[in-house]
Amino acid sequence: MSVTYGLASLFILNLCLFAMSASQASNLMTYPGPPGEPKSSDYSVKIDGKSLFVYVAQALRGGPASFAYFDFSGKVNVEITPANPLTSVTIRPLSLGIKATLKSGAICFDLSHPSNLTIELNGSIDHPLHLFANPLQTDIPNPDDPNVIYYGPGVHELGILRMHSGQTLYLSGGAVVKAILMPDEKPTVEKDWSGVKNYRNLIEAENAKNVSIKGRGVLDMSGLPWHARNAFVFRNCDHVTMEGIIIVDAPCWVAGMFGSRDITIRNIKEICRRENSDGVDICNSQNVLVENSFLRNNDDEICVKTTSPPPAQESKNIVVRNCVVWNERARGLGITSETRVNITNVLFEDCDIIHDFSQGGDCASLAILVSDSGTISNIRFENIRIEDVSNTLFDGWIGEDFWGHDKTRGHVNGVLLKNITANGAVVPAIKISGFDDTHLFQNVTLDNVKVNGRRNTNMKDGLMKCNPFAREITVK
Repeated sequence: MSVTYGLASLFILNLCLFAMSASQASNLMTYPGPPGEPKSSDYSVKIDGKSLFVYVAQALRGGPASFAYFDFSGKVNVEITPANPLTSVTIRPLSLGIKATLKSGAICFDLSHPSNLTIELNGSIDHPLHLFANPLQTDIPNPDDPNVIYYGPGVHELGILRMHSGQTLYLSGGAVVKAILMPDEKPTVEKDWSGVKNYRNLIEAENAKNVSIKGRGVLDMSGLPWHARNAFVFRNCDHVTMEGIIIVDAPCWVAGMFGSRDITIRNIKEICRRENSDGVDICNSQNVLVENSFLRNNDDEICVKTTSPPPAQESKNIVVRNCVVWNERARGLGITSETRVNITNVLFEDCDIIHDFSQGGDCASLAILVSDSGTISNIRFENIRIEDVSNTLFDGWIGEDFWGHDKTRGHVNGVLLKNITANGAVVPAIKISGFDDTHLFQNVTLDNVKVNGRRNTNMKDGLMKCNPFAREITVK
C-alpha cells in the first residue's frame, strides 16, 4: 500500500509548474525545488546562468552536506557561490582533473560529461556540496500508463509499495518522496539484534520480472526510526533496473537484492548517515551491473554476499564500475562476511574512493571477508583510485565473526589487485589472512599497486601483512 496526498488532483498543476520552472534549453534541464523543502544556506549554484535548488542532507562527518542536480549534454558552465569566505577549492574525484577558477568568491568551471562531483572548501570536508550532473533523461514513462507509479514535482508520502512484473516507479525531477510508517502499522520484528523494531521494506518486489525504478527525484527516509525499513528489496526477481534517483538518510539497507538475476543499478546517489545504511548489497544474485553511481553511507558501500545457504544460487558475474564512493565507516568495495555459498567472477573497476574513514579491524577501502563456508574465486579490483584513506587499503580475511552462520570456514582462491593507487596520512596497510592449512587465502596478485606514490614491489617492504595461511602471493 502506498500513500500519496493530492497526486491526482495536482498532476496537471505540477506539470505546469515543472514546465515553467525547468530550463528548456535542448542541452540542459533543471528542476524546481518543492515548496516547503529546506534549502541549503551554504551554497548557491548556477548552470549556464540557471539557478539550481540546493538541498540539505545530514551526514555522519562534517555535516550537514548540500546537494543539487541537473541533466545536460554537451558542455555547461558551473558557478558555485559559497556563503562562507573562500580561499581554496577541491573538486573530487581528482581523477577528473577539473580545474576551477575563483572569481569574486565564486567557483567556476566547465563540465562536458555527466559526473558525480564533491566540492570541498578551504581544505576541509565540512559542509561539502555534492553536485550530481546527470545525462539527459530518455524514455520518461507516461503517467497515465496503468503500469506506472508516478510521483510528480512536489512533496509526497509513501508507506509501503509492492511492485509487480512490468511496473515502473518514477520519481520526477523536483519530487521528494518521504518514507513514513503507516497508521497502526505492526512491526515485523519486535526487537532485532540492535534492540529496535523492524517494519516491512519500503519498496519491494518478489518473483517479479521487468521492474524499473527511475527518475531524478529524491527519496527521503529521514522521518523513519533507525532500522525501521530497508529502502529497496528485490527477491527472486529478473531484469530489474534502478536509475537516476537520490536516496537520503536511509535507516537501514538501501538497495538489497536476494536470489535475483539481470539487475542494473545506474546513476543512483545515496547520502545516508545512519549505521547499517549499506549502499548496494548483492546477495545470492547473478548478472549484476552497478555503474556511474555515488555512495556515501554509514556502512558497506557496495558489497557482494551470499546470505542464504545451499541450495541457494551463487553470486556471480557481477561488475561494479565508474562509481564514486565516500566511505564513512566500514568497507568501500568488496565481498563482506556472509558467504554461505560460492561467489565468483566479480569485477570492481574504474572507481574512485574519494574518502575512506574506516579505522581498521575488518574495515577497509577494498575487502574480501569470509566468515562462512563458501569459496570465493576470481575477484578483481582494477584501476581503483583511493584519494584519502585513513587506515587499510585492502583487507583479505577468512575467520569467524558476528555475521557468520556456518560452522566451517570457506576458501579464497584467485584475487587480482591491479593499477591501484592509495594515499593517506598514515601509510595504508594491505592485510591478507587465511584461517588454517585447509582454509587458505591463496593465489593473490598485486600488479602496480602504489601507496603514497610508492609502488609495492615485494612482500617485505612494510606495506603488507600476511599470516601463515596466506599463500601464493605475487607482487608485480
